[in-house]
Amino acid sequence: MADRIVEAGADPDEIAAALTQLGDQAGVFLGRLAAHSALREGDGDASDVADRDAEASASLLAHVQSVYEAEKADTAALARPKDLSKLPTWVAAKAAFGNDVTFVIKLAGRHVTPPTGRFVRYAADALGVAITQVRQHFADGMPRGVAGAEFKSSGKPGTGGVEDFAEAVRAASIPDELRSRWLAE
Repeated sequence: MADRIVEAGADPDEIAAALTQLGDQAGVFLGRLAAHSALREGDGDASDVADRDAEASASLLAHVQSVYEAEKADTAALARPKDLSKLPTWVAAKAAFGNDVTFVIKLAGRHVTPPTGRFVRYAADALGVAITQVRQHFADGMPRGVAGAEFKSSGKPGTGGVEDFAEAVRAASIPDELRSRWLAE
């Protein structure tokens, strides 16, 4: 197979397909490719080249495998939708929401009425999710408690309270530009 690819001149897709088919023998394949390449450049005997480049081939194969595994993990992470009911998802993007942690907790726990369309589009961009996922998050009904959130008031914390989105935005410590943008609709 190495001989055919070298003689025919392969593109990267053909080489990747060949490596996939070879499995554990990919190191031998890379060694043969290195030997052919060296012979074309006039570096001497094929057996000397193969011995000299065996370590380089193994290193190249390990690198290709690590890049493949990293890209595979990245693709799997992108395909999995983010859970917007989890506070860390929102906290990771809190700078986009004016760094007001109380406001972010209200959003994550659905302690606000459904927001304006402009805010939904803004939140989807900030969180890196689809607009429909943000809409669904706020449409799912009852507010959820946020694990680990502590109330700093002297009285008993209220449960299940839903604040008007516009009032929550007005009360939040956010730049006026964001406030006016989110409330305009």
